[in-house]
Amino acid sequence: MRAFASARAVALAGALVLASAPALAAQLPQVVHANGRHALQVDGKPYTVLAVQLHNSSAWPAILPEVWDEVLALHPNTLEAPVYWEQFEPSRGRYDTANLDALIAGARAHGLHLVVLWFGSWKNGQMHYVPEWMKADPARYPRALDEHGTPLEDLSPYADANLHADQAAFAALMDHLRKVDGDRHTVIMVQVENEPGSIGAIRDHSPAAERAFAAPVPEALAQALHRPPGRTWTATFGADADEQFNAYGIARYIDQVAASGKARYALPMYVNTWLRYKGKHMPGYDYPSGGATWNVLDTWKASAPHIDLIGTDLYSTDYHEFTKVVGQYTRPDNPPWISETGYDAGNAPYLFHVLAQGGVGFSIFGVDHAADTAERKAATEAHARNFALLGPIQGLVADAAFKGTLRAAVEQRGQPKTDIALGDGWTAHVSYGAPAWGDAPSELPGNPTADGHILLLPLGNNEYLLVGFHARVEFERSRQDGRMGQLLRVEEGGYRDDAWVSRRWWNGDETDYGLNLGDRPVYLRVRLGDFPAALTDTADHTVPADPAR
Repeated sequence: MRAFASARAVALAGALVLASAPALAAQLPQVVHANGRHALQVDGKPYTVLAVQLHNSSAWPAILPEVWDEVLALHPNTLEAPVYWEQFEPSRGRYDTANLDALIAGARAHGLHLVVLWFGSWKNGQMHYVPEWMKADPARYPRALDEHGTPLEDLSPYADANLHADQAAFAALMDHLRKVDGDRHTVIMVQVENEPGSIGAIRDHSPAAERAFAAPVPEALAQALHRPPGRTWTATFGADADEQFNAYGIARYIDQVAASGKARYALPMYVNTWLRYKGKHMPGYDYPSGGATWNVLDTWKASAPHIDLIGTDLYSTDYHEFTKVVGQYTRPDNPPWISETGYDAGNAPYLFHVLAQGGVGFSIFGVDHAADTAERKAATEAHARNFALLGPIQGLVADAAFKGTLRAAVEQRGQPKTDIALGDGWTAHVSYGAPAWGDAPSELPGNPTADGHILLLPLGNNEYLLVGFHARVEFERSRQDGRMGQLLRVEEGGYRDDAWVSRRWWNGDETDYGLNLGDRPVYLRVRLGDFPAALTDTADHTVPADPAR
């Protein structure tokens, strides 16, 4: 990992990119929307979250000094770390901010932004981080019940005492953030709960929940889902009634927690999701019932207006499954946000796909205290390479993602070629497995680990910023309008104070066989041009006599 860090430093210095600490500004981080697209803005500018997340039990002041080397090895711009309700409120109404303060101080010291994860009423579909004084008093803070009346490892979302306790604690957390970070914006976003839902039953069967289930579906929800008003949950949703009911109850609970926090300090807030993967059909057993899975996403969006984003904890390394899930959560009311993904080399290229779909970011889970295996080293190299490349241009990437102009190609195993339509007759032909120089074979092998991926950011006037790894890119223009295409200029360089600075021009051997991207982070500014496909030559090309002869 240290060897790669040195190589990265050389590459970035060569690219003339200057890193700087987050600037201070008065404008609060926010999620903005335009034309069905979304962006996270930090200090008034679009921001791409390139994050790593600590293991669950690592966000303690005594443990944090052990994690920073592993965090920084990935070259993130953001850290995700939990705040534990049981630690934050050890006795009712008394708050201990030591862990939170240590996280903020550590993030600032290492030049990172911070996303705070509130491990409150839910953590992975259960109540394990609820304070001991609540766990010990189930009469006052009732648990959800299964269909047989057996208590679950979940608080009931239909108990006011549970809701009010979480609201008070979360409001205290946000109030403290406002006081210690309101003018610094180290913390840019807050996750409300963690993978909420019920484990062990499809829905809560407590007395309060049973009364709510027997009542008509709330009119606002029925209207939002275009369902007839005044009907029961079973009449409205049929076989899906239990899961839809649980989703509504949990979404409304979390929305009220978020609203209490935003009243103190209105940072962007999101919910992350334990996904319903292909072949998983049993809510409450295959995945937490009532979480924001794709089949109840409309209910969540209608029921939790104070939640800005629904994130996905997407651990698949299969191209089709990963891109399918991204598509399910890319909506006019929600951008793709990979709130967690596995520490695996196989999912690193998919960051580019997420961003090209308008995504706000990507977070890698469990970066600390791991065995130093070959697989781990490969994952570190793959993700660190991406983050090191995109970090210096994250603002440009975020802006293009927000505008919908960002283009990406990500290698699929067995498909070594893909095309990107660029407009004005231009196509970028992307191939994988070609040699770094020379003609490519007619049947390309693809990369051994299928890890080719590129991004194209339009700069205007048929100019693009090209970045990526393990791919060949060739630009071609259609002749339908009687004009042919050409590369006018290819510059390698970087950005200084948001201005492009050229380091050298590519030509000859570097452009004759496409633009070939390998392991090294490189920024290419590509200018395309055209000329008539058939020239009409009427000029006199006689060379005049030399008067000196």
